[in-house]
Amino acid sequence: MSKNNWSKHADGNDHTDMKRAAGQMIKNYFFQLTDGCGSKECSNEYCASSGRKQTSKDDAAALAIQLFMKKAQVPHFTEKILLSNLNSCKDKGDFKKLVHSIGDVFSSSKSLNGSFLLENSSKSPHDLTNVDINAVRRCYAALFKTGDSSVENSLINSLSALSPTIEMDLRYNSPSSDPNFLNQFVIIMENTMLQSPEYLDQALPSFLKAMALLPVKMQATLVRIWAQFSSVEIRRMVETVQQLITYQVLTGPSTTSGSPVQDDEVIVAATKVMKLFYCASMLGGTFDEAYGNSQDDANLSKGPDDPLLKELDIEVLDCRQPLVKFEEFINEALNDQIELDRDYTYFKSDSQSRFAFLKYNFILSTATKSMGLFYDNRVRMHSERRLTLLYSLVRGQQPMPYLRLKVRRDHIIEDALVSLEMTSQDNPVDLKKQLYVEFEGEQGIDEGAMFTFDEITRYCWFSLTSFESDAQFLLIGLVLGLAIYNNVILDIGFPMVVYRKLFGRRGTFADLKDSHRVLASGLQNLLDYDGDVENDMMCTFRIGYTDMFGSSFSKELKENGANIAVTKENRREFVELYADFILNTSVERQFKAFKRGFDMVVEDSPLKSFFRPDEVELLVSGCQDFDFDALEKSAEYDNGLSRSSTLIRWFWDVVRSFTMDQKKQLLMFTTGSYRIPVGGLSKLKLIIAKNGPDSDRLPTAHTCFNVLLLPEYSSMGKLKERLLKAITHAKGFGLL
Repeated sequence: MSKNNWSKHADGNDHTDMKRAAGQMIKNYFFQLTDGCGSKECSNEYCASSGRKQTSKDDAAALAIQLFMKKAQVPHFTEKILLSNLNSCKDKGDFKKLVHSIGDVFSSSKSLNGSFLLENSSKSPHDLTNVDINAVRRCYAALFKTGDSSVENSLINSLSALSPTIEMDLRYNSPSSDPNFLNQFVIIMENTMLQSPEYLDQALPSFLKAMALLPVKMQATLVRIWAQFSSVEIRRMVETVQQLITYQVLTGPSTTSGSPVQDDEVIVAATKVMKLFYCASMLGGTFDEAYGNSQDDANLSKGPDDPLLKELDIEVLDCRQPLVKFEEFINEALNDQIELDRDYTYFKSDSQSRFAFLKYNFILSTATKSMGLFYDNRVRMHSERRLTLLYSLVRGQQPMPYLRLKVRRDHIIEDALVSLEMTSQDNPVDLKKQLYVEFEGEQGIDEGAMFTFDEITRYCWFSLTSFESDAQFLLIGLVLGLAIYNNVILDIGFPMVVYRKLFGRRGTFADLKDSHRVLASGLQNLLDYDGDVENDMMCTFRIGYTDMFGSSFSKELKENGANIAVTKENRREFVELYADFILNTSVERQFKAFKRGFDMVVEDSPLKSFFRPDEVELLVSGCQDFDFDALEKSAEYDNGLSRSSTLIRWFWDVVRSFTMDQKKQLLMFTTGSYRIPVGGLSKLKLIIAKNGPDSDRLPTAHTCFNVLLLPEYSSMGKLKERLLKAITHAKGFGLL
């Protein structure tokens, strides 16, 4: 705040605020003299942590007043002042003066907030910050270039002293009255050394614990400031917080005493702060061109409102490309340590005193979140089962706690769809029971006339001219929802836009590039064309398309479209209308029924608050990471076999020699599907057991339990020949 602005602020009733601020500063000095900052390496002679002689409370109070009087003229830094101080110390070969100056400014909230201000720093209501960010970065670079440990120690100790002051302000005062209060957070986070070990023990944890106390409106302001930064700068700050979380997971109380990570206040605070960078990454990224345009808001289950996202007026689903990839916010070490059953309990209790990572699920892997969804589904299944048993007892009927499908092996799809249709009409609540299939069979979806298949993308899409009834599409949606609900992976491929539409968004040209690659390429060529679009292309706003029988149809994309030429000026409109027709209006009837079936199963589930559309695709179809090394590491052995057995060493040598198609055949043989569960092959838990002595018998498998049975073959060559024959010629259930 400039001198003139400070004078204005001090007029009239604001004298009371100044007195209150003075009193608070004296309290801070008293706290520093009696309790200290907690750092063992503190060099501040007026801090109890520095080893100074203990003083009585009366003496400490008197000294606190003296220090306040001495510091009444609040010190601050500008780039010129700091660099001048630094150069003077460098010339003398003694950095003591600089160290004291750093301690004075960086340990004081008021001093730091008044430092590194832009010229003409009086802030208008529309300005986000008046900190000269580039000056701050140059100053940090100059300080670290000195190579003097006392300079860096002064920054560390100052941060340790500053953090309790900020925490007290946020807990007991009203910092919102200071327009520069957030400056200190911007300045401190520009320190590129924050992720070094010296900061991780105390200075950074205490600072993040203070920052985590910021009210939502202040959080939103910080997010808007950081959203203007480059992806490199956001990533650096993300990596700093990730480093602290990982360090705390490996060395904190969850490791040393076995306490849950949800109770580690450092990890909790770091996760809350990480959310600010997560939101800044989205806000500064690329949003959907059709941002805010939902196809079916009435049926969209958004889960609980997030106060910060609401304040920022953004949704995760609408961010096409964040500044930092979503995956970079996931902390694997933390995911490995979380007890999901406990976290889910905290999540459902909705208690303010209990922290749940499921409420901050950006830091969780898809595999971890899928386990959370699994718990939620099982709880709902159990609830439905109990209600069914209760109703049955009241009515004197035989209880049926499961969703039972009776299917013939040769008519699985037809029988399943008939059963599901009857259930959805007679008792749709039964769809939320645990699925039970009486006869084993391979799950699948018959494309028929309902879907078209793109040989290039390998995706299915809704047939534009389908003659199937809405009930058929509703049943396919039911199957998709039941697959997620029962943790079953389907051998089906839908483009990402299907999952975005299931979340209530309309498809746009950006989606067309994924679902209809050839058409999208042609439309992109039209957008990029430098010549005379109207005369060279000779297109109008009427398009043509064919049905599955080869019959031709036409469609006007706008009124009187056949008479409106596509020109350089309106080609973007043409492309967007074309994409809207293909992805939305032409399949509106089919998709509405499909989504209605899907929502019948998942409408009360936290699915849409836990996952992004790309993660839901993984839940349905599995991942594509065929990492057989991970499968080998996670495999278990039974009936006399172990990791060191000769037969097992031969087996993995054989598998490593397989082509990718042969590896997929092995997966199909042992598990009944070549799809990989969420989290990769390490989550498959393959069991290999010995099936008698050497013989000419082929290997066999129990696909329900992922068990592979191997006779103790006499050579690796024989093992390979027998295994290849089994996986190549095993179809259906013939060899299982």
